[in-house]
Amino acid sequence: MLEILRTVWMSLTTPNDGLTAILFNKFGIPFIFIEITVGMLLFTAILDIKYTKNQYFVYLMALFVSTCIINALLDKPYSSYIFMIVYALVIHFVFKASILKSIIAEIIPVAFSAALEVLLAKLYLLFFNASYEVAFNIPIFRISITLTIYLVTFIIYVLIKRLKYSIIFSENLSKHNKIVILINSLVGFLTVGTQIYLICFYNNTLPFRIIILSLFTFITYFFVSIFSLLNTTKLEITSRNLEQEKYYNTTLKVLFDDIRTFRHDFGNIVQSIGGYINNNDIDGLKQYYKQLQMDCEDIKSLEMLNPATINDPAIYSLLTAKYYKATDLGIEMKIHVSLSLENLNMKIYEFTRVIGILLDNAIEACERCEDKIINLEIRRDEKSPRQLLLIQNTYCDKNINLDRIREKGYTSKKDDGNPHGLGLWEVNKILNKSKNLNLFTTKDSIFFTQQLEIYDK
Repeated sequence: MLEILRTVWMSLTTPNDGLTAILFNKFGIPFIFIEITVGMLLFTAILDIKYTKNQYFVYLMALFVSTCIINALLDKPYSSYIFMIVYALVIHFVFKASILKSIIAEIIPVAFSAALEVLLAKLYLLFFNASYEVAFNIPIFRISITLTIYLVTFIIYVLIKRLKYSIIFSENLSKHNKIVILINSLVGFLTVGTQIYLICFYNNTLPFRIIILSLFTFITYFFVSIFSLLNTTKLEITSRNLEQEKYYNTTLKVLFDDIRTFRHDFGNIVQSIGGYINNNDIDGLKQYYKQLQMDCEDIKSLEMLNPATINDPAIYSLLTAKYYKATDLGIEMKIHVSLSLENLNMKIYEFTRVIGILLDNAIEACERCEDKIINLEIRRDEKSPRQLLLIQNTYCDKNINLDRIREKGYTSKKDDGNPHGLGLWEVNKILNKSKNLNLFTTKDSIFFTQQLEIYDK
């Protein structure tokens, strides 16, 4: 028995190419599953990505199968490059993250594991008193380093969850900031990869203090990059909030002026109502009440332009901008939002594009009409599992062809040299990319109606 244990221990503590290959290639499935899991836990915690059990299972199986196929078909380093592309794509499709966020999510566990491996390898090499090439084929060396990396990664994940620290990563960053962050991430990834490669290549000749210094600069760069990303996102959110507050202050000013006017005229309104009652003029009172109600509806629409009701900064800024544009053109625009936009079953970026195009079309159509009215409503359908965006507007061209309005270049406007007929075509492209969206268009003698249907996923 002791002889068997001694033999096993010798096999584990001395260079053994065959046993190392068996443990990490043929029977390395547990290591792959653990690595995929702890990596996912780390980047979902740092980037605050929510996921379900089904998503975790799909992600686990997709990466496991991809790893097996890529390693079987390609040799390193080509397999590593292909895997990095597949890794980002799996994150993108499984967790519904943007390409930029998927790339950053991929870089976090890879960079973290690589830094830990270099540091731990040097420490373990001092213990084993062997070169990196020799120690790499010692089974217990590989196992201990691998398990230590997994353990430290998991501990970092637990600390992040307990401290509730995560990067506030907005999906609605400007295109410029997205490009800057993407370039910074790619350059950082290449820098980290080159640094780690050089450390590993010269692991036997570099002094330990130089390796520590290199790792320190790498870790510093890594955290400075994350800090810059965090500040860029916060700056973007702050700028958007300031824009929102500007519109809200304008709304409050208009409301305040309307209330002052109403208060000033309140006595006259009461006297006018009394005059109709004294003369028993019910028809006149009904007409007067109808006009008064229209003024109250305008105030009610302004009250709806409230960040607490329209609880998404991007949508709020868009709706207030379109509201004041319509008001300046003499268009009566009524807005009713009874749905929390935080629970919208559609990407905010795509939703703002669709609602922006539909409102632009509605404003242009109303501008040419004698009666200028736009009704906008965002609500949940009580009869079916879907959310609705309804936009009604008065229009003049009663002969508009509903079957052709989404065709590229089709327009009912006069040719003034400007490009027309692209708005609804762009909307149609967004609809075709999603399986839970539908746009239903109708018209009657008064209103042209666009109904965006967002079905629950």
